Amino acid sequence: MRKNNGSKNKIIWSILIALLLLIFVFFRGAMRPYESNEQKAALLAEKYAHITKKTNYFEFQREGRSYRTVEGNNKQGEKLYAIISGNNKRINVYAANKGISAKQARALIVSNRKPKKVLNVALGMDSAKKHPVWEVTYLNQKGNLCYSLLTFKNGAVIKEIQNL
Repeated sequence: MRKNNGSKNKIIWSILIALLLLIFVFFRGAMRPYESNEQKAALLAEKYAHITKKTNYFEFQREGRSYRTVEGNNKQGEKLYAIISGNNKRINVYAANKGISAKQARALIVSNRKPKKVLNVALGMDSAKKHPVWEVTYLNQKGNLCYSLLTFKNGAVIKEIQNL
């Protein structure tokens, strides 16, 4: 009887280990596209915007377009944002001191909208592809999804959608 119980334990442990391994492989694979996008964006930012030290990364998707933004410093220590189009064909570079930061965009929404929770802050381009904008997504006090687009230049709200 005892031998049989020992082999059952081995089978159960083997199944548990196999399941844990599968879960690890699944989640590792699910993160790979994001890591790949971030690595590609960092290389492009280094090559074209001369960002030598990456400090932050944002993904922005809106109205069928996507942007990847790398925040970092150049050799002179100047803080820059490199906004890269989803097809890698256009890179816009902005000095951080010419606009508001992600932290400031978040603070503007927190003070003006009093959200229950801020979900994401990302830098991308407006629908005309002419000006950088911060997109802040959040849950309002009722738990409904909301988002606000703020100008990079001064944080003015240019579009909002409430209670999605």
